Amino acid sequence: MIKIQTSCKSIKNLIILHKIKNINKNAVVTSINSFSNSSRYFRQQYGLKALNLKSNNSLNKCTVELTKKFYSSNNNNNNSNNNNSNKQKKEDEIREEDTVENLSKELLQFDKLTTNKKDWPLNSEVIIYPSLSTHFIGAKGPVNLPNIFSDKMIPNSSGKTYIGLFLVKEQFRNATDPTLIKSADAVHHIGVLAQVSYSPLGYYMFEIQSRIRIKSISNNSYPFMAQIEPYLPNEVEDDPRIPELTKKIDELVKNFQKLYPDSYTLLKSSDFLKQIQSLKPSGYPTAIMNYYGLNYPDQCQLILETDSIVDRLDKMYQLLLKEEKLLSIQQNIYREIEEKKSKDQKKFFLNEQLKKIKSQLGVDQDEKEQIIQKYQNKLATLLVDETQRKIIQDEINKLSTIDPSSMEYNSSRNYLDWLTNLPWKKYSEEFFDLQHSKEVLDKDHFGLNDIKQRILEFISIGHLKGSVMGKIICFVGPPGTGKTSIAKSIATCLKREFYRFSVGGLFDEGEIKGHRRTYIGSMPGKLIQCMKLVQTSNPVILIDEIDKIGKRNLGDPSSALLEVLDPEQNCTFVDHYLDVPYDLSRVLFICTANSDQTIPGPLFDRMEVIYLSGYVEEEQIQIVRNFIVPKTLRECGITSEQLTISDDVIKQLVKFYSREVGIRELERLIEKIMRKSALMLVNGQKSVHIDLNNLEEFLGIPTYSSDRYYDVTPVGVVNGLAWSQRGGSTLYIETTAQQNNNSQNKTTKSKNSNGGNAPRLRTTGKLGDVMTESSSIAYTYAKNFLLMIQPENKFFEENSLHMHAPQGGISKDGPSAGVTMVTSLLSLAMNEPVLNNLGMTGEITITGKVYTIGGVKEKTIAAKRSGLTCIVIPSNNKFDFEELPQYIKNDIDIKYAKEYKDVFEIAFPNKKHLLQNII
Repeated sequence: MIKIQTSCKSIKNLIILHKIKNINKNAVVTSINSFSNSSRYFRQQYGLKALNLKSNNSLNKCTVELTKKFYSSNNNNNNSNNNNSNKQKKEDEIREEDTVENLSKELLQFDKLTTNKKDWPLNSEVIIYPSLSTHFIGAKGPVNLPNIFSDKMIPNSSGKTYIGLFLVKEQFRNATDPTLIKSADAVHHIGVLAQVSYSPLGYYMFEIQSRIRIKSISNNSYPFMAQIEPYLPNEVEDDPRIPELTKKIDELVKNFQKLYPDSYTLLKSSDFLKQIQSLKPSGYPTAIMNYYGLNYPDQCQLILETDSIVDRLDKMYQLLLKEEKLLSIQQNIYREIEEKKSKDQKKFFLNEQLKKIKSQLGVDQDEKEQIIQKYQNKLATLLVDETQRKIIQDEINKLSTIDPSSMEYNSSRNYLDWLTNLPWKKYSEEFFDLQHSKEVLDKDHFGLNDIKQRILEFISIGHLKGSVMGKIICFVGPPGTGKTSIAKSIATCLKREFYRFSVGGLFDEGEIKGHRRTYIGSMPGKLIQCMKLVQTSNPVILIDEIDKIGKRNLGDPSSALLEVLDPEQNCTFVDHYLDVPYDLSRVLFICTANSDQTIPGPLFDRMEVIYLSGYVEEEQIQIVRNFIVPKTLRECGITSEQLTISDDVIKQLVKFYSREVGIRELERLIEKIMRKSALMLVNGQKSVHIDLNNLEEFLGIPTYSSDRYYDVTPVGVVNGLAWSQRGGSTLYIETTAQQNNNSQNKTTKSKNSNGGNAPRLRTTGKLGDVMTESSSIAYTYAKNFLLMIQPENKFFEENSLHMHAPQGGISKDGPSAGVTMVTSLLSLAMNEPVLNNLGMTGEITITGKVYTIGGVKEKTIAAKRSGLTCIVIPSNNKFDFEELPQYIKNDIDIKYAKEYKDVFEIAFPNKKHLLQNII
């Protein structure tokens, strides 16, 4: 045993152990390789590349034992050598270095496969390094080698370390880091051999040496080791096609350098051309590919794997043509950008020169001073209070201190534009001419006499008072009844500017009160925008669809409208963007809604509501004849000589093709007739006349028939009258009995006496909660009423009843069907039909009182449309009926009821004598 005199931290001590004759050489080699797994550590610490040998897996156990023994022996000897002199240590190190050099040569003889290959990896084995790009011989560059890769790199006899670069297959290229791909099947089996060196700057560099091919995978763990062999195809360099292809490629290279000089700056054009012309044909493609660095992995891999030089050159030529097209597009884009940049720079320089020249000549001020002076001039003409004037002046002073290139400068300018362009205290001249107003209303609208009268009254008050400030009008009515057009007519009557905006589905209160200036893209609300647009502070503003305004937790636009529509608050309306009070008190606000049930309560309380019931048949006929037909003829370019429509056709349209209380559906029908007529005129027909004989050719069969289901009303059926947002309609109530046989009657009586299943009332027809409650009240009252007039009648005690409202697909609800339900039940119980052509409406209390309902006009119109000649309404609605136009009341026999016995007397004239039994 030799005495070890140096520290065990040096790998050289293990080599000295080779002198121990009783230790096998293979064991020493294995020990060295196992101990020096971290090649990077020994390269940095000792520079002993040649000692990082490949371990023998079969001797791992021996290596571990030998290393443990060596460590313990070495630690004991270190303590005994502490007193040696420095000179002796240096001599020992020099002697040991010589020994290492000799022993390294001796140990390397075990590498039988690579003894004569100085530029080939040890044992023809390399690490498989997945690459996202294809490399060619001669290429250089940095490479990312994690420790798990660098720890397995083994130098050959010349101290050179190698890895194999193999392109990752297309389906595995999603990974951002190729070293994370842990599958040997994820790479192509033909790649390149790269020599790896460690840079002093702390990273690895590679240089491609040759093409290689994987023979087999040496291990099953990551990273993978591969047995490789040189990939040397049979290359014929004297093929006559080679010079032709190289000449084409040379021309492309020259063209690239000429047209796209900024794209490739690694070498000068002349140097590169001389360099490639001196290469052999086998090295020519790799030089081209390395120079241009084409980023087409799959095409480059195909070139790398191609055997024939001719095929490689041809594929490379096609790839360069593709690159030329891409470079052409890139160059055009670059040229456009440069031209735009140069124009902008030129414009900037010229503007700066112009500013300097004007400044020196004293001709003009700069742009910023001009803008500030413009705002000062506008402020001098504004009719604003001192508080508002101070705010605007402060903002102008602030603008003068801001650099024009900052974002705050543009924000401040926008704010001043809004402040100085608003019509502060500018008003349109008040105009209250009743004759002019009446002419405008009659011209724009037919009928609606009560609405016109109400508008004239409103204008009359404005005439006496001098203004109409403090009024908010709300028109409520079905769609298509002219609510928006009436608002426009009012603006025309008053000769004021008109502005409309809709709040239907609006969820953002910023649309009303604006956004704060802290937000990017902020702007004032609709009201301030209106003021700037109309340039007057007393316009007519229409807020449309106010019953459909949205609401959410983060904001409530209806609450924002409270300040706008409150006469006591809108004189100091503050928009979030302006943050300055603005007077809206002289604005005439008009709102529209289809129903007053969905208007928010606080808003509804601030408005004066005017109800529009819609048009009756006579009004619709006049509107179609005098307004819709002439208007549609003008829009379609048809003259009255080319197309004529008879009055009978118009009546047929109103009665059987349209059932809405508005006129929109009638407009669509007339437009349909016009379109078909225009086609006939273009095809050569000179004129078109439409009458009842050919109406179905234009519109098809009638959409509606009569609402009446029965010519003679049967027992248990009563014709009620209903109201909806689209107008009025008839609503039949039908009741029938579920009869039992005698045995069942006895059973039923016994059950009833014992508190079992009693006769009951079942309702169908998609009735709402209110109508369901009305049916229960009607059932109770009908039983009590029958008991009073016919005590001997046991109908309700012996029969279960089924009450139905036809058209079950339509939801029905409302508080005015009580008297109709009671009458239907009594008709069935007494087996007596009601008076023919009779309709009724009214809610009933459980004690028999008939109280007020709504929609008298709509229900009366529905009764006339269905051919009813007599209707019963509550006595409290007498005033509503008498206010109706006479042409609506014609042919209608109106009856009033205060209690249900009044209804009974009208509905059952043959049973009036039974009322004598009522005490």
